[in-house]
Amino acid sequence: MKKIFLYSLLSLAFFAGCKKEEVLIDGQRPEERITEAVTKYTNALTGSTTGWKAFLYPDGGGGYSFFLNFNKENKVSMYADLDYAPASDIMESTYRVKAFQNPTLSFDTYSYMHILADPNPNTFGGVAGWGVYSDFEFTFDKQVGDSIMLTGKLLKSKLVLVKATAAEKASYDAKGLYNSVTTAVDYTTLNKNLYALIGDQTKVQISIDVYNKIFSLIWDSNGEVNTATTGFAFTLTGIVLKEPLFYKGKKITELTWDPVKKVYYTTIDGQRVEVVVSSTPILPLHLLMGLNYSRIVVPQATTSPGWGADFIAQRASAATGVATFSVGGSRLTLGSMTYIFNTNAQTMTLNVITPYAATSLTLTYPYTYTKTTAGTYKFTIGAAGGNAAALAGVMAPLLAQRINVDEFTLDYFTNPTNGATLGQFKSVQHPTFTFTGTLQ
Repeated sequence: MKKIFLYSLLSLAFFAGCKKEEVLIDGQRPEERITEAVTKYTNALTGSTTGWKAFLYPDGGGGYSFFLNFNKENKVSMYADLDYAPASDIMESTYRVKAFQNPTLSFDTYSYMHILADPNPNTFGGVAGWGVYSDFEFTFDKQVGDSIMLTGKLLKSKLVLVKATAAEKASYDAKGLYNSVTTAVDYTTLNKNLYALIGDQTKVQISIDVYNKIFSLIWDSNGEVNTATTGFAFTLTGIVLKEPLFYKGKKITELTWDPVKKVYYTTIDGQRVEVVVSSTPILPLHLLMGLNYSRIVVPQATTSPGWGADFIAQRASAATGVATFSVGGSRLTLGSMTYIFNTNAQTMTLNVITPYAATSLTLTYPYTYTKTTAGTYKFTIGAAGGNAAALAGVMAPLLAQRINVDEFTLDYFTNPTNGATLGQFKSVQHPTFTFTGTLQ
């Protein structure tokens, strides 16, 4: 026992007497290298007197652009493409370049950068507690020429800074970013059906979701939908994609707005390719159900544009039957009908609203379906329960006599009153059993 104790003491004395050698890299201690990097990046940020264009891509998707101007008093002024006001109204907050394990850029007082990470969904949407999964503290990765790459410390958002020119700074200060945002919002609101011919004569549908900042290419390949999707951020001249998208080897990285022709265009293999507006949808509706649209909502009405004579008659018969039921002395009425498609599971759920007094019942009828490559559907009803089962008999004119047994195609229908594009069911066996609803 004494020998063991003595050996332990000698061992401790031996190791205590050994001084650990500090590992030097390029002749510098770690703290010296980090201090040098902090100085390097601080000087880079403040050295650009015309500011920086910044592109932020959060883990929650989409993309956001900023204009950042750092000064030596740890103040940063910024614009952002989050909404109209941030794009036009400059905000000043504070920042720090800190020496942690790696040099870190921290936006340390509330700014446009923090809005994306705001835990309150009422601020900017997103998820409660997380916002759109964005960061406001970033580690410096590297500097290449006039660009600096950073990564979010918590959620690994990607932030790219590109040195702005004097002309670009002047444009930001003259509401150039605001003008770019409003142009895109107005353009996509007015023009729903966009496409481009990229390398061949196939119309490749283009989707610019200005609210979620998602850009998509969609095309038909032998009856199957192909999509390529990425986030985007606004620039002074249009939009820039998070990463390039490809169609048959042809690459798209950005869209530029032509203020004279009032069109967006891109350059592919040195050739200008314009985005074209179509008066009709580009792809058949059956290819977009479950992709662009997930449901068709048929309104509560006795007739509506696109409703055929047989559907009107069958619906009226069902409405009469529904009215024979009452709850608490109040008779039911036949309300709206929502057809919800899940293309992955190949199911359709029909929710029928039956209002009474100041409330309503929802009748849920589950279906599976098959679909031909040409877009002909055959629906097979599953087991309905509760109120849906109880009212299935009076709903028979619509269900058992038509939806459950006929084959259907889906098509677009233009409302002649207001020009809105609706979704339309068409029975193959009963040509005048057609009905329309809002696409959602």
